[in-house]
Amino acid sequence: MLTISNEVREVVFQFTKIDTIGHFIGFFCLTWILNSLFKLPLFNLAICLVLYSGLTEIGQYYLGFRNGEFRDFIADVIGIGTFVIIKWMVVVYGRKETI
Repeated sequence: MLTISNEVREVVFQFTKIDTIGHFIGFFCLTWILNSLFKLPLFNLAICLVLYSGLTEIGQYYLGFRNGEFRDFIADVIGIGTFVIIKWMVVVYGRKETI
């Protein structure tokens, strides 16, 4: 069985913050699902999700049992942006040229 030393584990979790990775993946998937289900204009959807992300982090800041972190907001925005870029690339470069 592969074991990771405590020092390596501490460095990985200290710098990457596994919670931040979860925010990235969560908002990437949320953007994907909402775009697939509701067929909203991607720009409008992205703006709304960025605002939603900001509001949730502000709300968490004022809760006693949660922490609102700017790093998580940035991870949310990067997750949303990554989906938007991938979707744009599929639309632009996925077209087949017809002769």
